[in-house]
Order: sequence, then structure tokens, then C-alpha cells
Amino acid sequence: MKKNLIRKIAVSVTALTVAAAMNATAFAAELTSGVAVTSDQSVNISKVLTVINPDLAYVDGPGMSYSYEISSVTPSNDNGGTSVTDANNNTGTVHTGPAGGVSLETNSVSFPVGTQVNASDSGTANKKYFTAVSDLSKFTAPGIYRYRITETPDPADITSTGVTDTGDRDRYLDIYIVNGDGGLAVAGYTLHDRYNNKTDGFNGGSGGPGQPFTGAAELVTKNIILTQEVSGNMGDRNNQFPFTAKITDNGRSFYASKGEAPASNETDKIAGSETGSVMNTTLSHQEKYYISGLSSAAKVEYTETNNTTDTYSVSIEGGTPSEGSQVAPEGTKNMTQTGVLSADSVKFVNKLDTVTPTGVAMRYGASFCVIAAGLLLAAFRCLGMKKSR
Repeated sequence: MKKNLIRKIAVSVTALTVAAAMNATAFAAELTSGVAVTSDQSVNISKVLTVINPDLAYVDGPGMSYSYEISSVTPSNDNGGTSVTDANNNTGTVHTGPAGGVSLETNSVSFPVGTQVNASDSGTANKKYFTAVSDLSKFTAPGIYRYRITETPDPADITSTGVTDTGDRDRYLDIYIVNGDGGLAVAGYTLHDRYNNKTDGFNGGSGGPGQPFTGAAELVTKNIILTQEVSGNMGDRNNQFPFTAKITDNGRSFYASKGEAPASNETDKIAGSETGSVMNTTLSHQEKYYISGLSSAAKVEYTETNNTTDTYSVSIEGGTPSEGSQVAPEGTKNMTQTGVLSADSVKFVNKLDTVTPTGVAMRYGASFCVIAAGLLLAAFRCLGMKKSR
């Protein structure tokens, strides 16, 4: 009997413990939806840069940074509402956070030039964090308190780095203060947009309640193929025509190599320069030169030099300009490409057709005239003989 009673009590206690743990977990999840709360009651807030490249696993960072400021804000329908209702229909009023109640321990994130960011064809998320911490001495009573966190990009002209980022620049942080064993304590945080959509950071913006977040920071990079083509029945397909390519991309490094595949090895890596890095190569018929990992802000200036003694007609496909021109020996043909997303393939076409033989008409001209006169005289004689008959 006693054993059965003890067993029943143990089962009941276990059930109550599990239920309590589940309720506590559910409560914490409700309070901290999407936000990682650390053991010291601080909260890590994320910024994500998605990086795309069709072939490379990583590229150079764009030189983009973000700073953050936090301030008290009066709760309203423009920043998430004036009250919060949880899953158990418990409703609490949201109050204006006291000054200094939550501050930013770290207040910036960056994706600098000279450091790698991960990339893939479908896009890889590069996530960084800044941290908000609470100061319980600033609070005088339990409650829900609201703060606004504002993001500022640097440079302000984001497109100059090749990054697109149209996300909202404001987030709202609600801190839940409760009575603890030794006084007030932090129960958790929620981070949300102005429509009260929960989030873990500054990753786009939503168009309304329950709408998905869009417009997050994104860096799309491209791999350009420079090709040489020699046409015409006199074009020298074995000649190596000199090329230079000056690349300017916000000081970012990139990859460049001659071959049949996009450059990606460390030996192919070229240090970037604010004033432009100059690459030199030579290309013969159908040879390719790859320049990989460029952003949409990049500028590429190509120059081909005619190192032969012939005058080629040169046209360019895949960029501007594309008109043809005659390039005499040691002459050059240039093309500048900006916004490399508009053309990922550039082809220089050198054409040289048969040169008309000279001197033939002069050398044999007299003989041709004598033969023609003789044939004409013979024709007249034949006509005269027919008439006399």
C-alpha cells in the first residue's frame, strides 16, 4: 500500500514539474519570440547581408556598416500598439521606457572591404549582431516598456557599395519587467516592427500586420567573361592581342584569370584599389579571361591593343560602345562597362578580310588590251564576209 502511494505521489510530482517547465518555456518563447536573450539578460539583435554569386563560395565584403541608437518611445498604434495580449489572453499595458532602462552595449555592425562574406547562387545569409542591455535601477515597477532602435547606414548612399537595402530603419524593443526574488527582474524581450510583427533583427520590412519581411540587405556579385574573337579570311587566329582591364569597385578585391572557368583560387585574387586595379593579359581567338566577384557598383575599363602590322576592323559585343572601327597597327579599341549586372559577357571581335591584290592590272593591262582589240577586229571581219556573200 505504502509503495503504491509513494509511486502515485512521484508520478503526480513529475507531471506537475513537466507541466510547469512547459508553461515556463511557452511563456519565455512568447516574450522573446525571435530574439536571443543571454544569461546576463542582454539581447542580441541581428543584421543580415545576403550575398549572391553564381560560382563563388565567398567574395570580398562591400564596405558597408550600420550604426544603431536606442531611445524611449511613447507606445502608439504607429509602433506596435499600446497593449500586449499573450496566448492565454492576459493583457498588459505598454509603457514608455524610462531613459537609460535599455542601452546598446555594442551599437554597430560592419561588412568591411578586405574581409570575406559567404556567397552562393541562391544567396547566403551573413549574420552579425549588436547587443542591448538592461539597467534595472531605472525601473520602479513591473510592466512592459517600449524603446525604439534606429538604424543608420554608412555610407548613406548604399548603392555606391553595390548593396541594395530598402528595409525599415526602425525597430521597437519591448522589455518585460517582473517581480523577482531579490527585486525587479527581466522576464524577456520582444523585438518587432511598427505593425508588431516579431523579428530577430533589421532584416527588411513588412507591408502590414502579418506580412512577410522584404527588402533585406543584399549584395549581388557577378563574374564577367572577356572573350577574343578573330574573324575574316586574313585574321591571325594565333596572334596574342594585348588587353588591359582597369577595375574599380569601392576598393574591393576580386579574382581574375585566363582560362575556361571563373577565377576563384587565392592565387587569382587581386587586391582592390580605390583608384582602380589594372590587369594585363593577352588573348588569341576564342580565349577567355574571367573577372569574378564584382558588384553592381563596379566599373571596368577594357583596352585592346593591335600589336600586328595589319589594320583590323574591331567591334565589341555585350557592352557600350558596340560600334565597329578600324584599328591600325599599335592602335587601341576601348570599352567601359559600368553596372556590370547589365552584361556579364564582353567580346572583342577583330576582323580582317582579304586585301585586294595591287599591281595586277598595271602588269598585264597592255596584253589584255591587244587581245581584246584582236578579238574585236576578227568579229568585224566575220560580219563583213557574211555581207559580201
